[in-house]
Amino acid sequence: MTPTIRTAVFDIDGTLALMNKEAGTFTALPGAVDALSACRAAGIKVVAYTNGTFFPPAHYYPLLADAGIVIDAGHVLTPAAVAAQALARMGYRRIMVMGGDGTRAPARDAGIEVVEPTPDAGPVDAVLLGYTRDFGATALEAVVQAVWDGAPPFAGSVAPYFASSKGRMLGISGAIAAALENATDTKVTVFGKPETAGLQIVTDLTGARPSDMAVIGDDPTLEIRMGRKAGAFCVGVTTGIADRDAFNGVPEDMRAHVVLDDLTGLAAQPWFPKLPE
Repeated sequence: MTPTIRTAVFDIDGTLALMNKEAGTFTALPGAVDALSACRAAGIKVVAYTNGTFFPPAHYYPLLADAGIVIDAGHVLTPAAVAAQALARMGYRRIMVMGGDGTRAPARDAGIEVVEPTPDAGPVDAVLLGYTRDFGATALEAVVQAVWDGAPPFAGSVAPYFASSKGRMLGISGAIAAALENATDTKVTVFGKPETAGLQIVTDLTGARPSDMAVIGDDPTLEIRMGRKAGAFCVGVTTGIADRDAFNGVPEDMRAHVVLDDLTGLAAQPWFPKLPE
């Protein structure tokens, strides 16, 4: 049965592009630019949903555009932005954030007071973890103390690693979450992939239900699992962290429906909607 696809949700790192972290630049992966053009020509709305929290969403647009990857305003999602919106809806107003601007900015944009992880921070409603290289024992101890004092811990992403131009890069927020769980015996609640909260935001943006989405990514345990859990059509690409054996090695009900070498010729796939005459 041919799926109905109204919205395409593309992962960024390892799917559309690879980032050079030191230079702060992206390089488009094979077929990525043409794939986005084909989606738009077919009337498919495009959302880029990264699992990284390096930058706030607004920071991605010019960097991706420099690589030829143009995303409509408001259509870049990050796990931190998903987490911030969810926490604001849940009524959290004062949150200790252990993360860089990619986590702090979305929290502030959602109307949340951001508290630095310091010993004199005072009571907070919750703890939110994101990517940062700028932390030490004092900050980690402050976060642990906040959880000991009753603040529930959350994270945008706890992925162990992600694809970059120099191979795998450590997912620091996942490492911090593991340390926090070890110290507090408290499970960190995750809002990013493979959880499906981000796809609800995609629905709000595009009007498409998950059953009318194609989720396209390089990680069988993150975006593909997210898509399958939500009922989307899932496409794996081997341009990031996983090869075909890795995609086929997960349980059948969580596998990508299709695995491609890259995004070249996406519009020629039999499941892709036919372009208007």
